[in-house]
Amino acid sequence: MLIATIKTSKELVMTDREIIHQYLKSLTKYLSRLDKTDTDEVIKEIESHIYDSIEDLEHQGINAHVTGILEGFGQPRQLAEQYVAHILDGASPPTGFKAIQSVKKGVTRSLYYSMASFGFGISLLLALIGIIKIFSPHSIGVWSAAQGNSFAIALSGGLYPNSSELLGFWLIPISLILSFLIGKITWRILKILKQKL
Repeated sequence: MLIATIKTSKELVMTDREIIHQYLKSLTKYLSRLDKTDTDEVIKEIESHIYDSIEDLEHQGINAHVTGILEGFGQPRQLAEQYVAHILDGASPPTGFKAIQSVKKGVTRSLYYSMASFGFGISLLLALIGIIKIFSPHSIGVWSAAQGNSFAIALSGGLYPNSSELLGFWLIPISLILSFLIGKITWRILKILKQKL
C-alpha cells in the first residue's frame, strides 16, 4: 500500500510539471511579438514565480494546487498581453513584476553610487599625485626596490634606501592623463546606469 502511495505522488508531481509546462508553452506562443531573449526572460520569470509560489505554500504546510496557482496568474493570453504591453509600449508591469523591477532598481542605484565613489575616488587620487609631484617633486614618486622585485607609490619625506625612482617627472603627465581618462570613463558608465534608475 505504501508503494502505491509513493507511485501516485510521483504521478501527481509529473502531472503538475506537465500542467506548468503546458501553461508556459501557451504563454510562449502569445509572447511571439517579443524578441526571443525577451520571451525567454519572461518565461523564466513566470516559471520562477510559479515554483516560488508552490514552495511558499508547501513551506506553510498548505497543499499546493498548481491549477489554483496558475489561475492566480491569469490566462496565458492575458498575462502575455500585459508583458508585451509593458516591454514594447512601456505600460505598467504585470503584478509581481513590479517587485522584481524595484529590486533591479535598488541594485542599479547601489551600483551607480559605488561606481561613482570608486571611479571618481581613483581619478581624484591620481590627480592629487600629479599635482603634489609638481610642488614637491622629491617627496612623491614611484620607487622600485634594489632588485626590482617590488615598487611603491608613496608620499615620503625622504627617498627609500637602496631604491630608485622609476618615472621621475613623467609621473605628472601620466597621473593627470590617467586621472582624466578614468574620470571620463566613470562619467560615461554613470550616464548609462542613470538611464536604468
